[in-house]
Order: sequence, then C-alpha cells, then structure tokens
Amino acid sequence: GFASLYRNVGEMRNRGIELAVNYDVVRNRLLTWTIGGNLAYNKNEITDLGQVTEYVLGTSIVREGLPYGSHFIPRWGGVDAATGAALYYTKDGKLTNVYSDDDAVADFGTYDAPFIGGFNTSVRIKGFELAAFFTFQSGFSRFNNQDFLQLNHAFALQGYNLRREMLTMWTQPGDVTDLQNPLTQREFSSKDIQDASYLRFRNLTASYTLPRSIIGKQKYISNVRIFGQAQNLYTWTKWTGFDPEDSNNIASYEYPLPRIYTFGID
Repeated sequence: GFASLYRNVGEMRNRGIELAVNYDVVRNRLLTWTIGGNLAYNKNEITDLGQVTEYVLGTSIVREGLPYGSHFIPRWGGVDAATGAALYYTKDGKLTNVYSDDDAVADFGTYDAPFIGGFNTSVRIKGFELAAFFTFQSGFSRFNNQDFLQLNHAFALQGYNLRREMLTMWTQPGDVTDLQNPLTQREFSSKDIQDASYLRFRNLTASYTLPRSIIGKQKYISNVRIFGQAQNLYTWTKWTGFDPEDSNNIASYEYPLPRIYTFGID
C-alpha cells in the first residue's frame, strides 16, 4: 500500500592514516621547548547503493565510486562579452547560454575535507610559558551562497544591499566581466564553489607561575598562575565567506567563530 520504502542499503568505505608526533627540542632545568603536530587523511568512497548507482541530493550527488558530499552542478563558463549573457558548459564541454540542470557534473570535489590536522609549539623558561596552536583542513570546497545573494541583481529589486563588485556588471558590448547583464537570471552553478581550505591560528597562551620565593610558606596557597590567551586570532584562506569552518555545505551567513581574549588567575 506504499509507493516507496526506506531501506538502509548503502555502503561506503573509509580508508586513511593518522600521524602524530611531539618532540622536545630543548629540555633542561631552565628551558623546555616542545613542538608537535598531527595529520589525518581519510579517503571516502561510496561502494554500493543497492538497486541504483546514484541519486542527486540537493547540490551534491551520491554516486558509486565517488566520495560522499561530491558537488553536482552545471559548470560556469563566464560572461559573453558581446551580449552580457551568462555562459555554461554542457556535459560534452560546449559553451552555451542556456542553463540546464541536465548539464550538471561532479567535477568539483567534495565538501568533506580529506585532510585535517594541526601543529603546536610551547616554550617554558622558569615560570614563563608561551604556547601556540594551529589547526587546518584541506582538499575540500563549499558553495558560497553569500556571493549568490550579494552579487545578484534580482535581490536589488527586493531592497537588499549588494556589494561594490556589482559596479563592474556588464553594461555594453565589449565589457569583460564576471557579472552578467541585469536581464539574465543568475543561476546556481560552479561559479559559487570556492576552495574552503584554511589554516587557523587557534590559540595563543602566555602564562607566568609565581615562584615559591614570592608565595612563601603558608598552608592555603601552593601555586599561583597568571595567564592570558587568545582564540581564533587569524585565518589564512581563499574562502571569501564569513567562515570556512562550519557544518553547512552552502554558506548562508552562519555566525562565524569569534575572536576571544581571556585573562585569569589560577
């Protein structure tokens, strides 16, 4: 009596390697300098989907032989300098000004990063300590829907503010630009896929532990540590959205990780 039945028939395989190393470059009574890092690589592959070999899932495709999260969208071909029309590539590689979902291809990688890791260093001189920690993800891309909204003349008619790049929109024959004329509808294509790989300065901590000669001999306090730390100081990335690090494949103004400064006494 039902037209369809949900069944857990899919199979996928994850293969990879994880490495971690920590090394004391200098270690003596006055100075300790430690460096370390970790790296994880994971190769994901969909191996079986039961009675089908693929199905489209929004702007991605679940296809046997590809990793989960593979982008699936028509390929952007630029703007025709003569007419200002948006151009796209067909499946057989020909340029056309006709947008069609039938020309979608899975040639843009995945939004699930295969490489993740981090590295750290710390220096301790007597009671002073300085420690830094970096994290990174690499080899993945995401849709920047913020570009789709801010570089789209259709939203100007609805009262939304647009970016200054719209001043370079095609207006007359011969204009070389990446923004089509206002009579051409902006479609969702690979134009909005961006490399989301990043390196983030995750944490910097500086602290000082008071020596026994200052604390003195008394039974209530045995150790005093004064510290200051900063989180998410800086991010190196080609991503132009708010933050390359969130769980949504299509970035839509998710609140970015804030930069936080903390001071305290233990």
